[in-house]
Amino acid sequence: MSLIFKNLNVKYGISDISVDTGMDDSTCIDGDTDTGTVTGATIGTITALDNISLEINKGECVAVVGESGSGKSTLSLASMKLLAPNALVSGQIFLDGMDISNLNDKEMEKIRWNKISIVFQNYGDVLNPVHRVIDQVAEPLIKNGESSSAAQSKSREMLDYLKIKKDRGNLYPHQISAGERQRVLMAMALITDPDILVMDEPAASVDAITKSYLAVVIKQQVDAGKSVLLITHDLSFATHCSDHIAVLYFGRILELLPSRELLDAPRHPYTRALVRSFPIIGRAKDLAGVRGVPPSQISRATQGCIFQQRCTQSIDICSKLQPQATSRGSMKSEDHGGGSNEDGYYVVCHRGGIATMISVKNILKSYENIEVLKGVSLVLEEGEILALVGETGSGKTTLAYLVAGTIEPDSGEINFRGRDVGNIDRKEFSRMVGLIYQSPRDSISHRFTIFEAIAEPLRIHGLFDDGSAKRIKNALKEVQLPDEDYFIQKYPHELSGGELQRVAIARALILEPDLLIADESTSFLDPSVQAKILKLLLDLQNERGISMLFVTHDIGVARKVSDRIAVLHDGNIVENAPSHCVIENPQHPYTKLLIETVKRV
Repeated sequence: MSLIFKNLNVKYGISDISVDTGMDDSTCIDGDTDTGTVTGATIGTITALDNISLEINKGECVAVVGESGSGKSTLSLASMKLLAPNALVSGQIFLDGMDISNLNDKEMEKIRWNKISIVFQNYGDVLNPVHRVIDQVAEPLIKNGESSSAAQSKSREMLDYLKIKKDRGNLYPHQISAGERQRVLMAMALITDPDILVMDEPAASVDAITKSYLAVVIKQQVDAGKSVLLITHDLSFATHCSDHIAVLYFGRILELLPSRELLDAPRHPYTRALVRSFPIIGRAKDLAGVRGVPPSQISRATQGCIFQQRCTQSIDICSKLQPQATSRGSMKSEDHGGGSNEDGYYVVCHRGGIATMISVKNILKSYENIEVLKGVSLVLEEGEILALVGETGSGKTTLAYLVAGTIEPDSGEINFRGRDVGNIDRKEFSRMVGLIYQSPRDSISHRFTIFEAIAEPLRIHGLFDDGSAKRIKNALKEVQLPDEDYFIQKYPHELSGGELQRVAIARALILEPDLLIADESTSFLDPSVQAKILKLLLDLQNERGISMLFVTHDIGVARKVSDRIAVLHDGNIVENAPSHCVIENPQHPYTKLLIETVKRV
């Protein structure tokens, strides 16, 4: 049995039905004799699902994830033809090859709860408060002709299967917990042994242990040959239960990917933002929500990418044309620590998914015949923070300066957004790339006041104007420094190391670069200020979409701030993987030594 959506569209008509006329009860307008309101006609539509095509085959679970309001529950209700009367539906829905799009309610009654059943999201709207739990679970069986005693017996077995405590079935819905009510809904869906299960947030109200068991239940149903459509906002639960994951945004699927790759290898910027929003045990990086808010459903844009306004890597075409689905790009293991490109998986993005900002290939660099970098290769993606970790002398700063274009490699390639760094105009490149040097006293002229030091990049690029003073003061506030005149007229030697480091950070950020290269940018800071600066950098990543090469010798700091960690040892990248993978399961002996040393100190 399979469930297939083909070019499914769902819109809801908006009627002008709540306009207060100011008339008394005796006034009659359009047959409304007792409310004093206008019933009105449809004045517009809200798009809930837009051209959805999705297949759930026999013995397969497909999870649909996305923010609230993305259309997930509408998809689940559409599969059962349970949409509201004002829903305008087009496209096709196939159950085991049968198109149910045009079936009426009487014809659907033979299908619902027999061939396909649903676990509703809101148990409060489904469970009858005046009937015992056991009677409500047994009801579908009795309607199918089973005796009351046989139905009750099977229902008790089902409640026991779902680990609902003995005799709880004799209680009423309000007498059991929210998690138990959620499992009662699942029992009602499973009791008729349907071929297709639609589950809308089945684990939303349960504890971690119960959730783990429900994942086992879903896998057992899949192993028994059932098709399962799982609607959930719980990304971890989705990865445990499903084979594939569809990422739904504003009524459209933006990415279809293997469930095992959701948490560590998403390819659409929206999918990555969802992952960053979800609390996953073992990950230390602070949570960051999807920036901005979804566009209006009423004034829905008819052209361009629907995610464009919230995307951190949009380009001109994104606001003009709707992107088409393309195969998810394969990821080279030496660059990203894994990944694959499998048939049937796609991403809807003009840039083919998360784009590469910096590509370093086979870089060699020596000083006086001493090899510093020995064939280094790595990739930094748009909107990503990559931590470059290693001991003093491992080549971290050299690699950072090579990427910044301040020194040249002996051989190899360094590309910025597909262009060789050596061929990009230096002034143009310096506006897109901000560099925080390791030693602020060496990078900021002692002849400049603090104001002049931060203003210098603006002057170089011809951007200094009447509003620059306010801009500079705002930059100082961002890095937790005073913006009063007494402070901004000071000279570098009058500041502490930590204060001057923050001035260097403000100077690097003043042009709002796309890439920030931070070489030990928090090493001079006390723990309190360091925490605030790291929070600032994370906020910049989320709000501006800034990418960052974060050079540090402290793998603990790297764990807190980065998406991915590359470990540099003796001029070689010995490990390169998502941060939590490096911390929890290091592969190289040197990485293990780094982590063990941090634990002992």
